[in-house]
Amino acid sequence: MKNIKALNIIFIFLLLFSCKNKENETGNKIAIEEINLSKEITHPEIESLINNMISEEHFTGVVLVAVNDKIIHANGYGMAQDGIQNRINTKFHVASITKQFTAAAIMQLFEQKKINLEKSINEFLPPQYRSDKWNSVTIHHLLTQTSGIEDYGLTRNYYEVEKGFCLGNTVDGMIKEAMVKELKFPSSSKFSYSNIGYTLLGQIIENTSGEPYDSYMKKHIFEPMGMHDSFIHNTSNYTVANDEAMGYRWDDELNKHVPDDIISLPVTEPDGNLVTTLKDFLKWTSVYTNNNQKVIDDIAIKKMTTPYIKNDFSFLKEKGPWYGYGLSLTDGIISHPGYIVGFRSHFIVETNNGIKVLVFNNNVSNNPKNVSSEIYNMISKKLNNKKE
Repeated sequence: MKNIKALNIIFIFLLLFSCKNKENETGNKIAIEEINLSKEITHPEIESLINNMISEEHFTGVVLVAVNDKIIHANGYGMAQDGIQNRINTKFHVASITKQFTAAAIMQLFEQKKINLEKSINEFLPPQYRSDKWNSVTIHHLLTQTSGIEDYGLTRNYYEVEKGFCLGNTVDGMIKEAMVKELKFPSSSKFSYSNIGYTLLGQIIENTSGEPYDSYMKKHIFEPMGMHDSFIHNTSNYTVANDEAMGYRWDDELNKHVPDDIISLPVTEPDGNLVTTLKDFLKWTSVYTNNNQKVIDDIAIKKMTTPYIKNDFSFLKEKGPWYGYGLSLTDGIISHPGYIVGFRSHFIVETNNGIKVLVFNNNVSNNPKNVSSEIYNMISKKLNNKKE
């Protein structure tokens, strides 16, 4: 009992210490290039929680926890590839977490007055991808998942990865397939998650900027943010490097993790092909807390983090709160899940107490939101108890 009390005192001390103002030129925030994540940092209570997840749910991946930009936990668990352990600098496919970056690129073009969020997407798409059925669909509708355009993934049981299903369509084929279908509902009338909507946003980025999507993201988002270990996975020419995680799933019959297909990922670049690290993504989250780098302005951030409509991630067997532009939102909490073959991810940024929890998982059988939520709830409770 004394040991538990001592751990609690140490834990609260670390949290309170991390909440103190940091005296530097960035105005009490750490600049992106100052993030020091050269070695693992473990906190006893967080480590214990994750170890329970490993035992109960076969968790493999990486986890980072920060309070007011002070990292209190960062560690890797399980294997990245055969014979290679997950480390804090391992690169992970984070799936639909990509969508907020696509939204940010759209907001850059909006700031430059190259696009109008409230006009039909047919004005900004390449000519070959314009459809009469989309005359009422705006860029805002695509960003908020309210377009009514049917998702290519759900149509083809894309998420049944345990059956080894893998969509082989080209981007051109997927878009042209969507072009001839009627909208599921009138645009803006309801929420329906649609990966193809963000595929179309990628086409708008390319057509408006004159740059390939992956090149645009590197030049205008990743490099300005100091995200030097992040890139967009190109499905047409891709091999897994030694510093990247491979995708796995848990096989109950074999009682072990088995590889899941990553080379032929059935997602398009703008809706789910970001590869990143804990350190890089932590840098990115600064746009939601202090936005020192200004890759997009504060007005754009406000638009991205405005709750527009109740979301429903029913295909992931969970219902969320509200949806902004590529983000889930509720009560000062910004989050989003990611889910593709072999990988799942989830992040939480809570702006009131400055809590950030990042979980990248390379076992598709495990829900990383279970990890991120338990960690967040534990930290939040301790901070709130101390305030009282």
